[in-house]
Amino acid sequence: MQHQIVKEPKHKNLVFSSVGDNTNFNYLWTKKYRKYDLWVVYYGDNKEKCEDYKKSVDFIEKRKGSKFQNLYHIFKKYNKEIMKYERFFILDDDIIISTSDINKMFDMSKKYKLWICQPSFAPGSKISWQHTKNVKNAILRYTNFIEVNSPLYTRWALCRLMNFYDERLIGWGVDYLSIWSAGHMYKNTYAVIHIVKCVNPQDTEKPDNKRELSKLKDWDKREQDWLEVKKKLRMRNYDRNTVILANEPWHKHHSYNTYRTVWINNHKPRA
Repeated sequence: MQHQIVKEPKHKNLVFSSVGDNTNFNYLWTKKYRKYDLWVVYYGDNKEKCEDYKKSVDFIEKRKGSKFQNLYHIFKKYNKEIMKYERFFILDDDIIISTSDINKMFDMSKKYKLWICQPSFAPGSKISWQHTKNVKNAILRYTNFIEVNSPLYTRWALCRLMNFYDERLIGWGVDYLSIWSAGHMYKNTYAVIHIVKCVNPQDTEKPDNKRELSKLKDWDKREQDWLEVKKKLRMRNYDRNTVILANEPWHKHHSYNTYRTVWINNHKPRA
């Protein structure tokens, strides 16, 4: 596909997603009061669906691939246009979050000067990391690990990630790479935003009880691809500089930390 003519940004913030046919993003994220532009890459094959999406977004391109593979493609192809934005919310297309909460995420990122952050996950969500589960009465909790399905980056942090990103990475390891590339030693620059919560659907709620990503040709080797990239970059675990051996699963060595919590009205609720 040829280079599209991209309109001047309407906002300083950008939401990006790689979307398929089983998503409600075009109903949830596209309200008129949104304070962000919306770019998507459509990886499906339904022409009518693609045309329908086109009506509610600021940019659309058709391309196969995972979210970060397609983001990397767009980042390189439209770099001049991309660099006009200040913050980037990179959402999986099945994340259930309202337009107002997306607006709030950008506001919180700016207010607390966060390089990378994410919303917390509401009850009933699929929880892979316990520190992403919503905490009542908390505004945010600083951490050193942001999950790959809903990270929000500053322009600087996204550029750092793209500088080290390898196109083999479908998703596995990108969360770790994001913090590593920006600098894992900083304690007040990454956070889970608990005043905003979204729903990360369970796999059982998805068609055929599996993610659309699983249809990608290299899905079964995504962990091995990550191990090879990690070895190439000579990456170290950011937990006391423990070396991660290239032939071992990374999650056996990785641990996340949570640091200071910011509470509503500075009041931590009693246990």
